[in-house]
Amino acid sequence: MQWDIYHQDSYESSQIDHSKASKFTASESRRSEVVTLLAAKVDSLALTCQALWELLRDRTRLTKEELTEKVNEIDLRDGKVDRKMGSRGQPCSQCGRVLSKRRMRCLYCGEVVDKEHMFQS
Repeated sequence: MQWDIYHQDSYESSQIDHSKASKFTASESRRSEVVTLLAAKVDSLALTCQALWELLRDRTRLTKEELTEKVNEIDLRDGKVDRKMGSRGQPCSQCGRVLSKRRMRCLYCGEVVDKEHMFQS
């Protein structure tokens, strides 16, 4: 009897471990898919940026130094050099509260929010 209880507990424990391992493997697989998709998106955006830069350079005689200067200027608009665009929220024009960058309306007064930058996510 004691032998049967021990083996039953051992069997159930191994089933739980197998279930956890399956869930872990599935979540790791999903993360890997997301990373692959994000890498593809970054590659596509880099290609598009390069094409736009070459068109602009060829048609306007803009220099790489001028482009770099503008990138640095935009980077500093939020007060820090972090190679990110606008990490601070902007104040609502209606109520003055700081807005979430992810929302199209102010959470406090409902005012429609215009994005600070054309390419802001």
